[in-house]
Amino acid sequence: MGFQLRSRVLVALLPAVCLLAASAFDYKPPEIQPAGHADKYPQHETHKDEGVTVAVDPYGPEKDSVFHVKFAEHRILPVRLIISNDSDQPLSLLDVQIEFVTARKAKGEPLTKEDVERAVANSAEPQDRTVPGLPVPIPRKKPQRLPKGTDEEVDYLMFKAKAVEPQNTQSGFLFFDVSGVSQAIAGSHILITGIRNGAGQELFYFDIPLQK
Repeated sequence: MGFQLRSRVLVALLPAVCLLAASAFDYKPPEIQPAGHADKYPQHETHKDEGVTVAVDPYGPEKDSVFHVKFAEHRILPVRLIISNDSDQPLSLLDVQIEFVTARKAKGEPLTKEDVERAVANSAEPQDRTVPGLPVPIPRKKPQRLPKGTDEEVDYLMFKAKAVEPQNTQSGFLFFDVSGVSQAIAGSHILITGIRNGAGQELFYFDIPLQK
């Protein structure tokens, strides 16, 4: 086969090779039930006069198995945020401010996608692993790079809504750094301000505990 012919064959095969490489990893989202109305969650707050209900649903270590990425191992707490608008006008979330407040009054904002991925890639395991028969724990190895599917997982889960249409619900996950918190859920609450109605008026704040 001549050089020119080989070159033509390679050029013709290149798109197929690229397509094969792109499809080599087929991300499958975690199996999470549709959110439904916010008032069905135990941890919710309803403002009847404003026609809005906001709920939070923390996914601590006991619920972490639903995810492909084990956020608890990287000291990240995912919290599902559900906002239901029962009014006849849209809600704007452009100015919304969300704060995670611990039982000891430590405060933190939701992590960005880049923050989450950096924590997953760089954080050490939360505890040392003790091998039976050995007196000292063996440190767990740090992840060397972002595990496969992390980017797709975080992007799929993260709360992105900028508005909630009338008679509609928006949901998604917020991620919080709980590396310095011994009890991330007990006594903690989520403070939400800056939700505005269709006239631009700010709604009364929502302050929802993560646990009864």
